[in-house]
Amino acid sequence: MDIKTKLKRSLSSVESAISSLKRARGQTTDAYHEISKAIRELEDAEYNIRKSIREME
Repeated sequence: MDIKTKLKRSLSSVESAISSLKRARGQTTDAYHEISKAIRELEDAEYNIRKSIREME
């Protein structure tokens, strides 16, 4: 898998996390679940981005 594809996948994860946080912001009952999901997605994106950077060096 090339770097561009990995970065696109990471970007997609970040976008999904942002969307989850926006949904959570407007809700109180499901906020914990939505925020937890967003955190997991951001952590996955962070890992993928760091991995891509290491591969580019």
